[in-house]
Amino acid sequence: MKNKLREGSLVKVVRRGVRTLSVSNSLVYGLDIRVVRETIVQEQEVWSSLEGKVGLIVYVIRNKLDQPVGYKALFEGIEMFFKSKVAEKYFELSETKGNEHR
Repeated sequence: MKNKLREGSLVKVVRRGVRTLSVSNSLVYGLDIRVVRETIVQEQEVWSSLEGKVGLIVYVIRNKLDQPVGYKALFEGIEMFFKSKVAEKYFELSETKGNEHR
């Protein structure tokens, strides 16, 4: 998936083995900041799975060599940050040029 994720891309979170991406259900320091982490599928008490959800990449953070180092994506109205390694592992493009179904 390297360099295929761009601003405006629709992505779907997929499972890799027994792991998936999850987001915290609780507030951090009283603020509505969501923490994203890689979890085992069975760990769902405090963490809510993002598996199967579709999001929109709104910003790509790049280094001086124009390589992506992070992505800001919008899932269910909440903007979240993902490191590029995590995004490349768990994001799957939801639409491509030949297949633009929604």
